[in-house]
Amino acid sequence: MATEENKKTIVEVEIPARGLPDEIPRNDFAARVMAAVEDHFLGKIMTRVIRDSTDYILKKETTKLADDVMWFRKVMGTKMSEDESLADGTPVQLERMQESFEAGWKEWRSGSDDREELAYQAFVKTMTSPQPE
Repeated sequence: MATEENKKTIVEVEIPARGLPDEIPRNDFAARVMAAVEDHFLGKIMTRVIRDSTDYILKKETTKLADDVMWFRKVMGTKMSEDESLADGTPVQLERMQESFEAGWKEWRSGSDDREELAYQAFVKTMTSPQPE
């Protein structure tokens, strides 16, 4: 059993602090803490402002793109229903439908004045051409 004297013995271990002053004045310490808090707080505010601003741009552009895709789809559908050349029995490659829309979309995004016609021509050309081997 340990004696009463052994229980009260305290061992002091010094941990060397390199590069730190032994004492920091209270005002200096408070100023450092407040600067760190302010930097962190302002950093969070700026991060939030930047994120909100870019999210707004992203939402705006996504909406604009969705509207443009819907218009493209409507134009392609209208032109297909009006196109008499497709009624002559020309074989259509349904497996190339996605490629056809991509080709049409590429022309659509060119932004030229006759983009509707160019997009439709690219769409039909891809859809009616045989599958490359």
